[in-house]
Amino acid sequence: MTFKPSVALVAAGTRASGAVRAAGRYASRGARAARGAVGRAGWAVTDQCVVSAANFLTIFLLARSLDAVTFGVFMLAYTGLLLLTNMQSALVVQPHNVLAAGLGQPQYAKFTGALAILQAFYCLMVMAVLVLLGSLVAVLGATPAGHTLIALGMIAVPWMGQEFVRRVLYTRGRARAAAVNDSITYGLQLFGALVLTQAAAAWATPASALIVLGLSSVVGVLVGLWQLRDDVRIDREVWDDRMTAWSEAWNFGRWLTAQNAMAWFGAQGHAWVVGLMLGVEQVGILRAATHLVNVMNPLMQACFSYLPSRGSLARLTGGAAGLERWVNRTFWVLLVATVPFLVVLAGFSEEILALAYGEKFANQEHLALILSLAALGQCVAFSKFPFDLGLLALHSPRSLFYVYLIPVLLLLTVGTTLIYFLGILGVPLSGLLINSALLIATWRAYRGRMKAETAGGPAAEAPR
Repeated sequence: MTFKPSVALVAAGTRASGAVRAAGRYASRGARAARGAVGRAGWAVTDQCVVSAANFLTIFLLARSLDAVTFGVFMLAYTGLLLLTNMQSALVVQPHNVLAAGLGQPQYAKFTGALAILQAFYCLMVMAVLVLLGSLVAVLGATPAGHTLIALGMIAVPWMGQEFVRRVLYTRGRARAAAVNDSITYGLQLFGALVLTQAAAAWATPASALIVLGLSSVVGVLVGLWQLRDDVRIDREVWDDRMTAWSEAWNFGRWLTAQNAMAWFGAQGHAWVVGLMLGVEQVGILRAATHLVNVMNPLMQACFSYLPSRGSLARLTGGAAGLERWVNRTFWVLLVATVPFLVVLAGFSEEILALAYGEKFANQEHLALILSLAALGQCVAFSKFPFDLGLLALHSPRSLFYVYLIPVLLLLTVGTTLIYFLGILGVPLSGLLINSALLIATWRAYRGRMKAETAGGPAAEAPR
C-alpha cells in the first residue's frame, strides 16, 4: 500500500524548502558583504601603513640628517601644511565623506564634481596668499624664510589635491584604489627624501624638503584624475546643483572648519609656542623626539580615512541605536589596539631614542620622559575619535567646535606656563592634560546629542 503526502504537507515542504533556499541566499550575501568589509578594512590598513611609513621615514631621515635649526624650520612649515590640509578636510573632504556616502548616481558624481571645483578654488587661493607673503618676506631681507613660504605655497596645491583624491576614494570604500595611489605618491616621496639626505645633503634646506613632498604629490594627483574619471561629473550649465552642493558642504563644514583650526592649534600650537619662547632649535629637538610616537599613525590614519563614512552609514541603516552600538564597539576596539604601542614606546623610551638617533641628542635632558608622555597623550587623543565620529554622524559639527575651544584655552594658559617653567618637557605634560580634557568633553557632547536623538529630538542638528 502506497501512502501519498497530502497537498498541505507538499505545500508546507515547498515553503520550507523555499525558506531554506532564501536563507541560504541571504547567508551567502551576508558572507560576501562581510568578506568585502574585511577586505576594504584590510586595504585601508595597508594603505595607511604605506602612507604613515613613508611619512615617518621621510621626517625621520630629515631629523637625522639636518641640524636642529633647519629641521625646526621645516617642521614649523610642515605644521602649517597640516593646518591647510585640516581646513580643506573640514570644508571639502569630510562633508563629502558624510553627505555623499549614501548618494546614488548621477547625484554622487555631480556632488563630487561640485566639491572638486571647490577644492581647486581653495588650493589656488592658498597658493596665491603664501607665494605673495613669501615674496614680501624675501624682499624685506629674510630670504630663507621667504623661500620656505614660497615653496610651501607651491607644494600645497598638489599635496592637498592628492589628499582630496584619496579621501574621496574612501567615501565609496575604494580602499584598494587609495592604496595604489598612495603607494605611488609616498613611495616617490620617500625616494626623494633618500636622494636629498644621502646624495644631495649640501642642498638640504626647508624649501628643498618641501619640494620633495610636492613633486611626489603631483604624480599622485595625475593618477587620481584617472581613478576618479567615473566619479566626477561637471556640468557647465547646471549651476543650481553646484551651488546647492556648495551650500550643503558649507553648512556642514563651517563649524567643522573652526573646530579643525582649534584642533590644529591644540595639537600643533605647542611647536609655535616653543619656537617663540625657546627658539627654533628647541622645536627641532622636541619634534625629533615626539616624531617617534607617529609609529602609531598607520592605525590612526586608517581609522581617520575609513571610519567617518562607516559611522554615517551605521546611522543611516540602524538609526540612533545602530550608531550607538557602532560607536561603543569602535571605542573598545581602538582602545585595545593602542595598548601595544604604549607599552613599547613608554616602557623602552631610552632604548628607542638611542636606536633612532644614536648620540645626536645624548646631551638633552628628559627626552625619554618626553617620548613616554607623548605616547600616552597620543593614546588618550585617539580614544576619543569614535565620539567625534558619532557627533559627525549625528550632523553635529557645531558641538565639536565648542569642544575644541578647550585645547586652545588650556594651551594659552596652562600649556604656556608649563613650557615657561619646564622647557620642552612642559609640552607633553600640556598635551596629556589637553587630550584628557578633550576626551571627557567629547564624550559628554556625544552622550548629550545621543540622548536628544533617542528622546525624539531633531534627526540632525541644523548647523547655523
